[in-house]
Amino acid sequence: RPGEQHSERTSKVMRRTRGIAAVAVGLLSIGALAGCADEGPAATEPPERTAEVTDIIEGLPDDLASQYEGATSAVEISPFADFEKVDGPWKICYADSFQGNAWRVAVSTELERLADQYEEDGLVSGFDVAVAENDVARQSQQIRQFVDQGCSVILSIAASSTGINEAISYAADEGVPVVTIAGSVTTTDAINVDSNYAVLGADLAVAAADAGSVLMIKGVEGSPIAVQQNDAAHAVWDEQGTEVVTEVNGDWTPSVTKEAVLSAITTNPAEVDAVWSTGSETDVIAETFAEAGRDAPLITGSISGDAIGYWHENPDLFRFDGVGLLPSWTAQTGFNIAMRVLEGNGPQLSTLMVPVPRIGQDDLDGMYASCMTPSSTSVFPVAAEDPLPSDLMDAYFAEPGAVGPFDYGDTPDPCA
Repeated sequence: RPGEQHSERTSKVMRRTRGIAAVAVGLLSIGALAGCADEGPAATEPPERTAEVTDIIEGLPDDLASQYEGATSAVEISPFADFEKVDGPWKICYADSFQGNAWRVAVSTELERLADQYEEDGLVSGFDVAVAENDVARQSQQIRQFVDQGCSVILSIAASSTGINEAISYAADEGVPVVTIAGSVTTTDAINVDSNYAVLGADLAVAAADAGSVLMIKGVEGSPIAVQQNDAAHAVWDEQGTEVVTEVNGDWTPSVTKEAVLSAITTNPAEVDAVWSTGSETDVIAETFAEAGRDAPLITGSISGDAIGYWHENPDLFRFDGVGLLPSWTAQTGFNIAMRVLEGNGPQLSTLMVPVPRIGQDDLDGMYASCMTPSSTSVFPVAAEDPLPSDLMDAYFAEPGAVGPFDYGDTPDPCA
């Protein structure tokens, strides 16, 4: 797949920059998940792991083991490694920190679809949702209420990396697993489902460096995620001697990104071969270059429906090499892990890393759907392949085997 040629060089750089904070506290889209009340502190050194944890990680398939390189999240033996099967049917509950954008709504919608499908098979008895509106205390209370109401498992996008830890520990003490998606928490009483964003930033930096001189568009200044990705990118470019034309802050926001890019390319006549970004504002970047009469650069970032729509209408103006941080597989991965935990399959680690799908120019045609236009900001494409398919997910559990009727091929059409 596109981008695979970068993985070996990225891995080498990441080993040299193991001190870079590597795992974010949110599985971001990237700006799409903005709104978390607390992004958590930026770690500076990877925590020391026990020999048992290290042995488990080293025994994982390369696609998974590489996700732990330089990771600063605490990774321990899962407290649910010996968790016994829960008698069904299971009540599934979802505690979301907020649903203020289409990405979050799409995650909740997909979780509900999966719960309904499993209810038809007799595995699930119901699906409840609570939204905290970015109130950490409220989310803590909602998690406790879910436990008291008989939820079998709680999936959550956390409002804080630390603020709901006590509620999660309460759930664990009562035998109710909490599976965090789109964001880690610091308590090891949770099952964190996360991705390594420094690896992502470095891999995109390699793609940009291969194209030539680079314009760097950073995320929110001071955000732990942005710091991690920026440092990883600079490590790649320092290693390769890449020319960075200039750096600007786009804040993972279309309007800010457009203004920053326009200012950069109108005040700096230097040729720009590639634009490094990690957000989903790729179409805005391409549009700004076109409006300024500049040649279309290679752009990295996270693909979105509006970007694919822009490409479809302007195929000569949009060159892309990036990733797909998509709500469909975010929900599916968390749900499938939760089902395995309830089945008693035994997750081995407290943090389970998910490779982020690489998306390249050649993938866009296959991802395009008729509803995708430059203005379709609430439409999200579907990755061609499941980033954590059943046989790969097996490596994280003591007992292998998928639970229930899930089929990635049944992922709803984006235009449905």
